[in-house]
Amino acid sequence: MSTRQSLWLATAILAILALWLANPASIAGRSGLRTKLDQLVQVGNQPMMACDGIAAQRPIVILALGQSNAANLGASTPSGGPPINLIADGKCFMAIDPLPGSSGDGGSIWYRLAHRLPALGLQRTIVVSVLGVDATSIDDWTATQSPLRERLVLQLKSMQTAGLAPELILWQQGEADARAATTEQVYSAGLDKLAVILEQAGSRAPIFLARSTVCRSDPNAAVRTAIEAKAQSNGRFRLGPDTDTLVGADLRRDGCHFSGQGLDRAAQLWAVTLAPAVIGN
Repeated sequence: MSTRQSLWLATAILAILALWLANPASIAGRSGLRTKLDQLVQVGNQPMMACDGIAAQRPIVILALGQSNAANLGASTPSGGPPINLIADGKCFMAIDPLPGSSGDGGSIWYRLAHRLPALGLQRTIVVSVLGVDATSIDDWTATQSPLRERLVLQLKSMQTAGLAPELILWQQGEADARAATTEQVYSAGLDKLAVILEQAGSRAPIFLARSTVCRSDPNAAVRTAIEAKAQSNGRFRLGPDTDTLVGADLRRDGCHFSGQGLDRAAQLWAVTLAPAVIGN
């Protein structure tokens, strides 16, 4: 190894060490996120479809984002419906729970939502895409060099390439920040960062914000206030359902994640919220 190469290697090692000493939790957190992303439900033997054929139908395309209650951490009870149209990794197929793109091997809100909207009068085809990773904070989604942020951008771009850019973005997150005592100001700034990331990736779709802070706890005032204020002050955001109202052993199987009945109720709350934005358009 030449002297120049040795100096370069030593400088790189010192830079990495300095970064670790400055914020070891951040580096460890990124490693943990990569592991979680590697463990998301993958596209398997689901029946494939041509994305361009679905795009020609002018569907409502929904991108659902968030932590465990946006993922497949609900009760794995029979949902009683046919497969739904889903796009993941740039591929289109028919899927049932657990939905590819999310943590967990149970049930999801979004499978049920895709069946609730037609019942309210939606005539257009629905396509769903999901990125749900358990225990993630808003910083995990927005921090520079976060692997989850990188995954979100790649997912958006693959949807756009397939001709299925999201028309609605649904945000079901807040429990991790409630547990971490994230302040209203910090969570509000995180939402602004999320909007910028989505816009830079090519999406200006409205972002619907669920109030989702309960996890074996009372609702968190700081996160809820940040969400409500953002929906009132920034036209990019819309107020989503208040899933914090869904409490009790019959609705939360472990005090945090939804039972089968809880999933049904959460999906209905989302459907009623979204109906004015999609029915008749």
